[in-house]
Amino acid sequence: MGTTMEGYSLSKRLSCVADWIKDTGHRCVADIGTDHGYLPVYLAKNNIADRVIAMDVRIQPLNKAESNVRMYGVQDKVELRLSDGLDELKPLEADTITICGMGGRLIQSILTRGKDKYSENTQIIVSPQSEIKEFRQFLVLAGYRVIRENFIKEDNQFYSIMDCRFNPEFELYLRYGKDNLESRNQDMYQYLNRELDTNLKILDTVTRAGARERKAQVETELYYIRRALEYYSD
Repeated sequence: MGTTMEGYSLSKRLSCVADWIKDTGHRCVADIGTDHGYLPVYLAKNNIADRVIAMDVRIQPLNKAESNVRMYGVQDKVELRLSDGLDELKPLEADTITICGMGGRLIQSILTRGKDKYSENTQIIVSPQSEIKEFRQFLVLAGYRVIRENFIKEDNQFYSIMDCRFNPEFELYLRYGKDNLESRNQDMYQYLNRELDTNLKILDTVTRAGARERKAQVETELYYIRRALEYYSD
């Protein structure tokens, strides 16, 4: 059974997601692919989150979500954004990110493209509907930890739900080498500074050109370069 709230029932799957968010005490949630906005409305109405950012790549679902937000009087807590994945989310703006009801490859793409939007402290709840084995492989190889997991049957369909955390050090070691960073290798330090200058110039160029996808890639590169340079700070 799902959770009923004043006129509509939150699905069993989304009820699990809401419970996991409640457990953390996180106050700002970004719901990616929000569809009708049921989860954001529930989180806001029940004071599980102080602020919810409901995001979708299509305007039609956002319009339906806006109707629900107004119907339940949570306009002060729920913000609607037209966004491709995490593109319109500011870095570290959300304490929790939820991505449910999409294929595993699409969720992988969203997480990979938006790595500058979350940290090791961000709760990431995902529910891939397909390519689950491949998605699990991605989580392992890309340095994500599955904190807890649930498997739910609903309307004769089966769903995996995973509560994850990202370990950015894993990616840093893949890129630059654990020993190089921990020993503060000076040649690596020169290389990182050169890459920082190069990517800042590229970022300026692609920003002025309006190349959003390339800009996101460069911002991800800069994120890891800056994280690596933190090893050299006192």
